[in-house]
Amino acid sequence: MKLFLASLAATAVAVCAVAAPAQAASVASVQAAPANKVKALKAQLIPGKGVKITESSGITLDFTADDQAMQVQVNTTTVGTLAFGKGNVAAADLRVRMSSRQTGPELPYRVIAEGRNAYVTNVGIAKALPSGRSWIQSKASGRKNAVLDMGVTPAELQFMLDNASEVATGQYQGTATLAEFRHDKSAGEGKVEFHLYFDAHNLLTRAVVDTTTYPDDDTTAYDQMAFHTDTKYSGWGAKVKISAPAAGKVISEKKLNAKTRKAVIKAGYPESGPF
Repeated sequence: MKLFLASLAATAVAVCAVAAPAQAASVASVQAAPANKVKALKAQLIPGKGVKITESSGITLDFTADDQAMQVQVNTTTVGTLAFGKGNVAAADLRVRMSSRQTGPELPYRVIAEGRNAYVTNVGIAKALPSGRSWIQSKASGRKNAVLDMGVTPAELQFMLDNASEVATGQYQGTATLAEFRHDKSAGEGKVEFHLYFDAHNLLTRAVVDTTTYPDDDTTAYDQMAFHTDTKYSGWGAKVKISAPAAGKVISEKKLNAKTRKAVIKAGYPESGPF
């Protein structure tokens, strides 16, 4: 559920009372629920299976410039499929569209991710590349591929359920501090609110997470930053296989000359890359 929030932030900155018996039953239900739901999620995270996702995410950045309150909003819509490995997301095939209040919608693109690699294309990008090439390959600088950082992990789900209450059948709502949610005392000031929805099989169908962060001191360039993700899941357990594009159709981002790089960015390739 965190895909592209880091790049969204970079883009934004660049743009500048119940009865006792019933209560006891409810508490017992909430306490029993996490194990069932986390177990159900873990059972899906095996090679050959996958899930379809539709995610709306965004960032709202409030800041002050020349004593005037300003706001930047950047939004992303992501639709596609995740393929699982053993206990994680191993590959993804996604279609991404970004827009901002200041500049309007950008051209959408498709990204396939596996391992440390991400491959990006759309009609305009393919047209701008050398003959025979239609995909741009980029490699994550670290071991982690941010494009695969989608969906809710079992550990994240366990934490949210442990800090939530059942507000309706199959619906849980909770809050945490930013440091608690990230398991990092240095995460800074902030709060996280989350709302989870499950089907009759204890499988997650929707996760809505809202995060608000505040500056640590007066020198920070913003007053408040709010992240929002709304991720919907469908088709749990479907057989999924996602493969990288054929090597002959791929060109490394590092091999793009200045003219071609300018052309593919104009055609929709993310200026800061897909990670």
